[in-house]
Amino acid sequence: WYDYTATYRVYKDDASVEGDYKRPGMCDTEAKYMHCTDGQNFTELALKYRGKAVGCGCGQGVLGEGLCPMTSYGYTLSDFVSTEPGIAAMLGLGFFPLLGTWKNTMLINRLAKPSQFFERLHNWSMMVFQVSYVIWGIASDCIFPTTHAVLTVIFLGAFLLHWVITALICIACMGIANIESVVTTYVACTASGVIALGAIPRIFLTLNDVIGIAIFPNWNRGLGSYAFWFAEAGGLTLTFGAYPILLLAVYFFPQYRDLNHDGQYEEGEEELFALFPKFDN
Repeated sequence: WYDYTATYRVYKDDASVEGDYKRPGMCDTEAKYMHCTDGQNFTELALKYRGKAVGCGCGQGVLGEGLCPMTSYGYTLSDFVSTEPGIAAMLGLGFFPLLGTWKNTMLINRLAKPSQFFERLHNWSMMVFQVSYVIWGIASDCIFPTTHAVLTVIFLGAFLLHWVITALICIACMGIANIESVVTTYVACTASGVIALGAIPRIFLTLNDVIGIAIFPNWNRGLGSYAFWFAEAGGLTLTFGAYPILLLAVYFFPQYRDLNHDGQYEEGEEELFALFPKFDN
């Protein structure tokens, strides 16, 4: 697959065909420019699995280079979405979950009626996430590594904060015994724990750089190389999946739609858990 290239046609001035051409391949970076960060030899890996000493350089391939980690603290989600197909899939597939999260934010504010401060904090945490997430997608890891790294922290932190605020608003204003409070609390706590644990290899190496002495271990070896990637993927799956989880829970257990336990399904509750908006005739 690394050697695949699409054929493109070139026409002359008189519109006749000049010829059909192919480029070298999806991945044509010489192995000498590729360096595994987990101690493996990239050239040996490429010859073993591809029969050719080439790798997927910046923006090459479908999901970048996967023979070994290219980032100092192991595999990362950013490595795999540094290509056009990768980032397009992530941003595109995330559209509907994020649309649902915006819908959830607006309707929870309307149903729970939090203080003005928490309502604004609820909205702005989502806005900070959305803006930083879009810029993060533009600032590719292999082209703008520093900007990408900073934005990763910002958008992950903002999204986690948003779900924490959602959980606090639901618990404070509607109690813990409703589906919104249960799901958002679970998502906020679990995602925070997973991301915190997965960040340990990166924290260790950062502390070593700051101190100037290699005190903490390098966990970018073996299964430890997947720790940060797993944390990112797991944390984002939970946070992006929070609203779809709510919809599924209410679909199979319709009684959970009554968030304030008043025995009635208000317009806001119906709208919150409706997959498509209802239009008045």
